[in-house]
Amino acid sequence: MWVCVAFVLTVLFSGRGLGCPDKCICWRDGHVNCVDQRLRGVPHGLPGTTVNLDLSWNSIAGIPARTFENLTALRYLYLQGNEISHISGEALLAIPSIQELWLSENQLQDFPWSVLPRLTSLLRLDLQNNRLAHVTSDDLPLFPALTWINLAYNEITTIGGDFLASQPSLETAAVHNNPFSCNCSLQSFREWLDSTKVSVPNNADIVCATPRHLKGRNVMAVPIGALTCRPPTVAVYPTNINVLVGHTTVMLCNTTGDPDPDVEWILPMGAMISAASKTRRIRVLHDGSLLLSPVRQTDAGTYTCIATNQEGRANATATMNVTRVDCTGAECRSIASDTVPVRIFVTSVTSNSALIQWFPLVDEPLMLTPYRVLYYRLGESLQQTAVLKHGVFLYKMKNLKPSSRYSVCVTQSILPQADHCMEFRTEDAELTHTYITIGYTLGSVLLLLLIATVVYCYMRCYRRKRRAMFQRSMNAVNLSNNHVTIPRAENGTAVQMNGHG
Repeated sequence: MWVCVAFVLTVLFSGRGLGCPDKCICWRDGHVNCVDQRLRGVPHGLPGTTVNLDLSWNSIAGIPARTFENLTALRYLYLQGNEISHISGEALLAIPSIQELWLSENQLQDFPWSVLPRLTSLLRLDLQNNRLAHVTSDDLPLFPALTWINLAYNEITTIGGDFLASQPSLETAAVHNNPFSCNCSLQSFREWLDSTKVSVPNNADIVCATPRHLKGRNVMAVPIGALTCRPPTVAVYPTNINVLVGHTTVMLCNTTGDPDPDVEWILPMGAMISAASKTRRIRVLHDGSLLLSPVRQTDAGTYTCIATNQEGRANATATMNVTRVDCTGAECRSIASDTVPVRIFVTSVTSNSALIQWFPLVDEPLMLTPYRVLYYRLGESLQQTAVLKHGVFLYKMKNLKPSSRYSVCVTQSILPQADHCMEFRTEDAELTHTYITIGYTLGSVLLLLLIATVVYCYMRCYRRKRRAMFQRSMNAVNLSNNHVTIPRAENGTAVQMNGHG
């Protein structure tokens, strides 16, 4: 009997009889609990009457468009602690009654801001601890019911104060611990911080990440007049580069500007690429440099580096000449004829680095062009190239492989001559560790010997001083004994001191 009663109560209160996804608990009041069940997606078969859905601390990677179909009554959705990297705006529009949306502790790099104005019941939005880099533009319609938003611990560099000021019901906005760029794009946000009545928790942690002279300063302590922008400048280096077919080369594009400009390259054939381009042989590195590997004969021509930020646009060009490795005769002689002969020394070598130094063998350099250091691991085709400033005669090669032979050349021409190059071998990783251990051991022994010598000398000096003090005291006693008066008789004869009277 009691078993039957327990079963009936379970059905009445848990809603198991209504149909419930595996690993979830469904209650008749519309609450569904699927917390920490290692789910990889939102489960199918959720009751249409679900009001409160908790999917926290699972392994959900994304929210597709049709995820919440038929859940029109859903008001509270908890998705924190998952691995969500994308969420569809259509999925959110399918739950028009949503009041609270919790998405903290995920991997979101973007968010469908444009659908939020249509979610007229949304009160609380938690996006803390994601990877958001920007917030919606200011021209988006307001969010009519939003009272609480958390954007802390993201990668947001700028946020418009107008976006926050335009929300009619906003009471709390958390934006701390973001890498803010304190430039002109942050002016409206800075003004909003001064005038708002909205609660901004942890405002001491709203600090500048850039520019360098403002890094670490509280945004509220930076005068609005100091939040300025600078148009971009560009310098390509070298402006004229000579490369061999089949080798690897890098053209540097040094840019300045605030905010940091976006970098694009125009190739000789007219194609434009950026760091986001899906190219393999020719690609833009994270610092704006252009990498070509391997170089082909058709890569010769003019390259243009373009830098753009909200303050303007700038560009600079460079020319690349490509020479075949098998050049012969007068062509090769003319290529190498204007170079300055150098003598190279490898001054120190470890398992993963080497320091080289070179000296020109002429009193007056024939060329004012910078030196190029070319080095590669024997047996590999990938050649590393470093272009140095004029007047630099020292270079440290890093990230080398242990126990490997390398060839290094220093030249100012396309084709380095044999006397511009030399080979060396990096040390074994274990040998370097052994040398370090031996060095520490010898250092410790020498230190102990030094301490023992100092202590020994001190003790000798101390004993010598004590001995001298003792000798002086003994001399004083002997001197006192030599002055004892001998008693005499009244008639002038000596008194016998033999004890017999």
